Amino acid sequence: MNRPQQGFTLVEILVAVSISSILLVTIYGVFTTMSNARIRVETAGEGYHQARVIFDRIGREIRSSYVDPSAQETRMQGGIDDRGTPFLALATTAGTPRHGVTSGVVLVRYELRQAVGETAEKPSLFRSETPVLAEDESPIVYRLASGIEALQMRFLDNGEWREEWPPDTSSSPPQAVEISLSLVIDETAVPFRSTFEVPDVGPN
Repeated sequence: MNRPQQGFTLVEILVAVSISSILLVTIYGVFTTMSNARIRVETAGEGYHQARVIFDRIGREIRSSYVDPSAQETRMQGGIDDRGTPFLALATTAGTPRHGVTSGVVLVRYELRQAVGETAEKPSLFRSETPVLAEDESPIVYRLASGIEALQMRFLDNGEWREEWPPDTSSSPPQAVEISLSLVIDETAVPFRSTFEVPDVGPN
C-alpha cells in the first residue's frame, strides 16, 4: 500500500522563510557596518596623512627660513591680513625645484581662503612661491589642501606667544612658530597643532 507523500505545511514554510530573512538581514547589517567602518578608517587615515604633509612642508620651510636685513620682503610675517585672511609669509631656501634646479631663496606665502569663483563651505589652504633673485620667473600658486575649517599661527617672542608677527618694524625673527589647523574629516573638524623652531640665521 502506497503511503501518501507528505510535504511542508504553510506554517513551516513561513517559519523557514522568516528565519532565513532574519539571517540575511543580520549578515547584511554586519557587512554594512564593517564596510562603513572601513570607509571611516580610510577617510581618517587620508585626513591625518594630509595634515602630516602640510606640517612637514611648512616645518621644512620654517627650519630653512632666511632673513636679509636689507630686504624687507624676506622678513617673516603672519597672522590675519587686511582682508581677514589667516596667512604666513617667509623667505626660505627650501623652495620647489624649477627646471631641475632649486631656485635659491624664495618667498613663500600660505593663506586660508576661498578659491576664486568657488563657493565651497570650507576654505582651502593655498601656497604661493616667488623666487627672490629671478625676477623673470612667475609665482607658483596652487591649492595645498582643502576642507580646512580654521588656521591659526602663534609666534614665540622671548618667552611670550604673539598672535601676529612682526610685533614692530625692527623685529628679528621669532624663536618658534606654532601652527594650528582644523581639518574636516568625515564631517568632523579635527584639530592639529605643531610647533617649529626658527633658526637664528641670516646672510653670511
